[in-house]
Amino acid sequence: MDAYTPEPPKKESNAFIIGTVFLGILVVFFALGKGIFDVATMPPAIDLAADDALQAGFLPVYAAGGSADPNSVSVELAPSGFPTPLPHEVDEVIEGKVPDRIVIPSIALDATVIPIGSIDLSYEEEIFQQWLAPDYRAVGWHQTSAGLGAPGNTVLNGHHNIHGEVFRDLYRLQKGDTIQVYSHGELFEYVVVYTAVLPERNQPMEVRTANAEWIQPTEDERLTVITCWPYESNTHRVLIVAVPFTSN
Repeated sequence: MDAYTPEPPKKESNAFIIGTVFLGILVVFFALGKGIFDVATMPPAIDLAADDALQAGFLPVYAAGGSADPNSVSVELAPSGFPTPLPHEVDEVIEGKVPDRIVIPSIALDATVIPIGSIDLSYEEEIFQQWLAPDYRAVGWHQTSAGLGAPGNTVLNGHHNIHGEVFRDLYRLQKGDTIQVYSHGELFEYVVVYTAVLPERNQPMEVRTANAEWIQPTEDERLTVITCWPYESNTHRVLIVAVPFTSN
């Protein structure tokens, strides 16, 4: 007669099943929570059609993070002994001075400069910066751009047909015009070496991103000033690039 062999207890097996189910529930809740968090924290999407529908004011400037491609933002500098850019490599990082006033004699402009920030926006899973502009007669300094006297790109923007129209006549600047920027009374003088009017409205994001290369950080010391054009419709971007003036 065979000996009776009792069945092993099922407690361990049941505990394993319960633990596996509990772990699966935790994973599902974690995934759902992360998805909700990602959606809640995702920057608003860029609506290019809405931007293009604007009929007045300063069109947003989108710029992805990083530095400008030197090939896409190169400018033909004036003859030797006029403006002198800094070398591409510097031994010391200089933060520079915060600008607070701009004077452009050729268009009779004298205006306050204030620091401005940006907001993040998403477009096709990429994050871009949309820079703001002062909502009164003032020029905005991109507060993450270079300060005066520092290697890098000092970026200024402003409205041209609303809120005081501070840059209404910016499109009139020509090569050789001077731009004077102050910081607590200290003068930093620049000379214009490049001007452009770039199409913006109804352009694909690739074109807008290429336009925004001009406001990215650079290795040489320069001043970049931007607004929109023409006065009635804002279809284009006015771009002015200037470099430090030297009296060699």
